[in-house]
Amino acid sequence: MRRTSLACLAASLCTACLALASCSDDAPGAGAADAGDEPTAQRRPPLEPEPESDAGLEAGPPPVIVPSCVGSSMPLAVAGRRAYVDVKLPADGDAGDAGASVGSFVVDFGTTGSTIDLGAWDDAGAGPPPHPSSCSGDASAPGAFCQFASFDFFGDWGTVTLRTDSYATLFAAKRQAGIIATDFLSVRPFTLDYRNQRLFTSDSKTFCTQAQLLAAGFRPLPADGFYASDLSKLRPLSDVLDDPDGGTAGFTVPNVPTVPVAIAGVDALAQLDTGYEDRLVPHSININDALYAKITAKDPTILDRDTARDVFATTCVPGYSEPLRAYRLKAGATIDFVAEGGTVARSESTAEIYVKSRSDQTRPCGGISTWTAPAAQIGSSFYEDAQVIVFDPIGSRVWVPKN
Repeated sequence: MRRTSLACLAASLCTACLALASCSDDAPGAGAADAGDEPTAQRRPPLEPEPESDAGLEAGPPPVIVPSCVGSSMPLAVAGRRAYVDVKLPADGDAGDAGASVGSFVVDFGTTGSTIDLGAWDDAGAGPPPHPSSCSGDASAPGAFCQFASFDFFGDWGTVTLRTDSYATLFAAKRQAGIIATDFLSVRPFTLDYRNQRLFTSDSKTFCTQAQLLAAGFRPLPADGFYASDLSKLRPLSDVLDDPDGGTAGFTVPNVPTVPVAIAGVDALAQLDTGYEDRLVPHSININDALYAKITAKDPTILDRDTARDVFATTCVPGYSEPLRAYRLKAGATIDFVAEGGTVARSESTAEIYVKSRSDQTRPCGGISTWTAPAAQIGSSFYEDAQVIVFDPIGSRVWVPKN
């Protein structure tokens, strides 16, 4: 697994507060090494029968109908524009429901390595924390890799390895016990239904056909080379980081759903980061220097500086918070999600743009700020407003409802 860290607010340093979580601070990792680091059982989970559906939420926008072909489901708790699921792990060294310990994990397609915060159980008063069978270091401190004999997420995945982290100071609406990242979420299709608060999954053999999803009103965003169940299909990092000093040899792009978008008519690649919580400033988008330069070259007036919403975000460098410059997208400009064939699958008319500049301090962290290709990260409010989003790593596509 690549080492991944959350980005969050240094609230005491900013004039506007925004909780951020993304893969922007991931160090780039080699595809072959990543595949080898993932336990075999972790990539071959069982399926469980479909539980009873929850009732829909209160009236709002016309509901998006989720086709039954997306598979079985489990409850999804949406808090602060982040999506959480309850995961069972063994407590006191025992597997199974009798010895299970339950924690709320963020479903985060913007992170490549799953994590656990063993302190979350004490903070939440939820009983004894999970009991790892072994650890590479101190389980109570961030950075240890611990094995757990059972990981119950749509059934028991068997022994899995999670990296320890701490989210006690994260500015979030719910106490986070860990992250379910794309080391799990690239195994088979997953569907997030924000409106009815369900998470669906399906065996690849029974998952929806293209015709079924098109008929249900969804449109496919291509993610070829960026999001795949087969890690050998990931593109080389040099495709997005054209820098002789970038150290890209042998490395791949992170396994994060990355799709074509157009911001104010300027084409770019965008990471769909469900862990990027933007509840205080909805429709937030991080962009790198390359995309900022391309947008302002086309129209120097399209972005209005918004200093009141500047933020500082933590990085993979201990004690260092990077400044993010805020801009408002001028009225009339749009953010377009570009479907296969070049058509617009979904369009939004409002956005707060945050520029993540390349710097020597954060260069070791990787992420879009280091890319020389124009790139963005899309905040979670976009997916909640869409109601439903379907991630298909088998076909390297993301399906969104057309608006």
